[in-house]
Amino acid sequence: MTKSGIFETRSHLSQIVNKVMHGDEHIILRKNVAVAKIVPIKENLLNQAHELIKRTKEIRQLVKKITVDEIVRWKKDGRA
Repeated sequence: MTKSGIFETRSHLSQIVNKVMHGDEHIILRKNVAVAKIVPIKENLLNQAHELIKRTKEIRQLVKKITVDEIVRWKKDGRA
């Protein structure tokens, strides 16, 4: 969670919004008192999660399958 005063928030709004879009929260201060909070929209986070799951599945298709025997062999060789 990040915090900034009103002037700083206004000056860096694009950067703050980008961070919020990726799950961060931002508090806006007036005279060091929290007056507002910028939070991500839950639907946006859900869409990002679905996209990450989709990418992970795509990557798994590209990676060679590993067998249990290979893992056991690696462990004996000190690689795992």
